[in-house]
Amino acid sequence: MVKLYLMNITELNPDDSQWERYISPRRCQKMKRYLHEKDRALSLGVELLLNDCLGDMHPGIKRPVVWEEDENGKLHLPDHPHIHFNLSHAGDYSVCAVSDKPVGVDIEYCAGFDLKIAKNYFFGLEYEYIMEKPEAEWLDAFYELWVLKESYMKATGLGFQLALDAFYIYMQDKITVIQEGRIKPFNFFLAQFEEYKLAVCYSGHEHSSVELEVKSVGHMQSK
Repeated sequence: MVKLYLMNITELNPDDSQWERYISPRRCQKMKRYLHEKDRALSLGVELLLNDCLGDMHPGIKRPVVWEEDENGKLHLPDHPHIHFNLSHAGDYSVCAVSDKPVGVDIEYCAGFDLKIAKNYFFGLEYEYIMEKPEAEWLDAFYELWVLKESYMKATGLGFQLALDAFYIYMQDKITVIQEGRIKPFNFFLAQFEEYKLAVCYSGHEHSSVELEVKSVGHMQSK
C-alpha cells in the first residue's frame, strides 16, 4: 500500500517557530536557506506531511525522523531502511508518498509548456503520443507524461541521472513503463485536480492500492 498525503500550503507560515518541533534540524536549516516565504512553506510542508504520514502508518517511530540523502540526492531513513518515501511540491501544494517498497511522486502546476522539451528530451513514441492528440489536449498530455516520467525516475532512485529518453511511458488502460525493451515492475497512480497533475510510481504488485488524503494546516497544528 502507498499512502499519499497532500496539503495546500497557502496558510502555512514557515517562519513561525512552533513548527521547529515537528521537523528535523536538517529540514529547518534547509528551508531557511530559501529566500522566498512560499519556497520555505513548500519545504516545510513536505516534512510536516512525512512525519504525519509516518505517525499514522508506523506510530512507534520517533518523530521527527532523521533522513539522509544518497549519492543521487534521494532521501531515505537510515534508521528505518524498510520504509520508503518521496516528496514533491509545486505551486501551492506539498505532497508526500510513503510505502514499504520503492516509491516516487511528482506534482506539477500545468502552466505553459514548450513542445521542444518533449521533442528533444522525451522518448520518440511519447512525443508522437502528444502530437496525435488534438492541439487543445497537448498541454494535458505533456504534463501527464512529465509527472509519470519524473515519478518513475524518482522511484528508481536515479532521478535525473536517468535520461528522460532512456525509457518511455506507455499510455494505455494500464500505464506501464518500458526500458531497454522490457516492461519494468512498477505501477502508476495518476490524478488531476485544479490546474495540477499528480503521479505516483511504486514498485510492487498491480493490486497494491494508493490512498490519497488531503491534509490541512489546521490538522498539522492540532497534532
